[in-house]
Amino acid sequence: MSDEPAFDVGRLARILTLIAVVTAIFLLTASWQLEGATLQVGAVAIGAVAVVTAITGFLIAGGAAYDEAQRL
Repeated sequence: MSDEPAFDVGRLARILTLIAVVTAIFLLTASWQLEGATLQVGAVAIGAVAVVTAITGFLIAGGAAYDEAQRL
């Protein structure tokens, strides 16, 4: 391996996996508890939160790579 700083792919993969699992659980729970239009609104809201969380995870991984680059 080189000493050059790189994007932390492992951290990003763990965050995205966690987001996918939690989103799937929330969608399954919503589908059991909600019906009709309420289910659609709930699914969109859950998806929106998942996307924002994924963007945040990407920024955290990018920030870690930037900090590592600045430290070298």
